[in-house]
Amino acid sequence: MNRVDEIDTDREQCWLWLCSIPGLYSRQLRMLTEYFGSPRAVYEAPDKEFGAWKEKNVKWIQRLLDFKKRCSPEEVCHRATERGIEFRSCEHPDFPGRLKEISDCPAGLFYLGELPCPDVPAVAVVGARECSDYGKIMAVEISEGLANAGVQVISGLALGIDGYAQRAALAAEGKSYGVLGCGADVCYPWENRRLYLDVQRQGGIISEFPQGTRPLSYHFPMRNRIISGLCDAVVVVEARENSGSLITADLALEQGRDVYAVPGRIQDALSSGCNRLIAQGAGIVLSPEHLLEELYLQNPKQKIQNKNQLTLAPEEKRVYSNLDLSPKGPEEIAAKSELPVEKIGGILLNLILKGLAEESSKNHYIRVK
Repeated sequence: MNRVDEIDTDREQCWLWLCSIPGLYSRQLRMLTEYFGSPRAVYEAPDKEFGAWKEKNVKWIQRLLDFKKRCSPEEVCHRATERGIEFRSCEHPDFPGRLKEISDCPAGLFYLGELPCPDVPAVAVVGARECSDYGKIMAVEISEGLANAGVQVISGLALGIDGYAQRAALAAEGKSYGVLGCGADVCYPWENRRLYLDVQRQGGIISEFPQGTRPLSYHFPMRNRIISGLCDAVVVVEARENSGSLITADLALEQGRDVYAVPGRIQDALSSGCNRLIAQGAGIVLSPEHLLEELYLQNPKQKIQNKNQLTLAPEEKRVYSNLDLSPKGPEEIAAKSELPVEKIGGILLNLILKGLAEESSKNHYIRVK
C-alpha cells in the first residue's frame, strides 16, 4: 500500500470542513471531535445533538450550525481547490511532526506552496516591526548564514525583522516559510505583497485559520505558537519589553525549543527584550557561524549527505539511535541500548570519528545532527 492509499480522503475532507468554520479554534475543534468521535460525525449530527451545548450558552455552537446549513465538506473542498489552497489535518502523514509535539497542536493547516521539510533543520528568526539598522543587518546576516547552511528559515512575514530575515533567506536560495495570523489567502501586511508571493514559490505560506480570515489582533499570539512549534530553535533579533517576539520566545521554551537572542546596547529600548532573555538564560548570538556551532549545524547539508553515505554496524545503530542533544554517560547509553557497558566506549569512538557523536563534556556524549 503506498502513501496516498493510506490517507482517508473522506476523513481529510471532513477535517477541512471542520477547520473552515469561522471563529472556531483548536480548543473548540478538539472538544467537538472528542465528543462526537470524528469530523464526519460532527457534520452528520442532527441539530438536536447540540442542544446541551446551547443550554450552556456556548455561543460558537450557533456558528457551527449555520455553517452546516451553508456548506458541505465537498463544497468547502472545492472552494479551497479553486483558490489553490492545500490542507493537511493533524492526522495526515504530511502534517509537520515538530508541530504534533506541542500541547496546543492545531487541528489542521492551510497553506500555499509547501510545508517545511521534516528532515531538514528549521530555525525561526523573529523581532521588532520597527527595527533599527543594526537589527536589520543582524537579521539579514543570520538568515543568510542559516540558509547557506541548508536551514529552513521560518517567521511571521511581518514588517521589520521578520521580513528582512525571510528576504535574506530567499536571496541565499534557501527555503523560508511564513506563518500568518489570518487566512493563507490574505496577504498581511499588504506592504509585503512581493515577499508573500516569493515565499510561496520558495517555501510556503501557512495558517491554521480558514481562507478569508481577517488578521485580528488575538490571532497573532496563536500564530506565534506555530512559528515556534515548527522550529528546532527560535532567534530573537530585536524586541521591546512585552513584545510579540517575547511571546514567541516564551512559547518556544514551553515547547522545549532552544531560544537565542542578539544582544544590544543596554540603553536601547529595541534591545531590552533580547537582553532580558539573555539574562534569563537564552543563548547569545554573536554571529551566524556562532549560532550554527551552538545548534551543531556547522554544515548540515554536508552532514546529511555524509550520514546517508555511512554504513553503521548493528550495535553502532543501537547506540546512535539512543543519543540525542541531552548529554549521557556510558552507563545510561548502555542501559538504553541494551549493550554491555564495556562495549560502549569503542562504539562511541567510532561514532565520533564518523561525525555522528560528540563528547560534550568529560565522559558525556551527545548526538550530532
